[in-house]
Amino acid sequence: MIRASLFALPVLLTIAAPASAQEAEGWGTGVHMGTAYAGLTNAGGAHLGVYCADDIAPQGSQASRIGAYVVFSLPRKLALEAKSVPVTFTVDGKATAVPMAVTVEEVATSFDWSPSKAFTTDQMKALVETLRRGKALTVGLAEPEITEPFTLAGSGAALEAIFDCAKR
Repeated sequence: MIRASLFALPVLLTIAAPASAQEAEGWGTGVHMGTAYAGLTNAGGAHLGVYCADDIAPQGSQASRIGAYVVFSLPRKLALEAKSVPVTFTVDGKATAVPMAVTVEEVATSFDWSPSKAFTTDQMKALVETLRRGKALTVGLAEPEITEPFTLAGSGAALEAIFDCAKR
């Protein structure tokens, strides 16, 4: 139940952002129940979200996540057996592979990064900084071969200090 609600969060947060902000600048941003987010959905329905959650969940609740995380989701079920796969973020021609946990559902497949020894918060902060300054972004997989384009218009402001949740 907790896992399902965590993956519903990107959809809820995308809906919570005003459509005009998403259309005008590409990236929707905001704060919902202590979680700062910046994200967007491309024309094909793929979603990319960057999140930072404060530890402010009400006592007794099934707390959501705490800290930094990134979710990339596709609006289709993929035949993936692995629990984790490298997802490649290519910004202005420079590729960075990020190990992400896989969740396959009936109508969607989600890839989730949380800090680990394999890819630390500092490494993700560097990638997010590249996103802020880049012009072109694709996110994808090698197997099956998938490449999803995303706009970086508005990412400079949307992603500024996104991982500073503990400082708010």
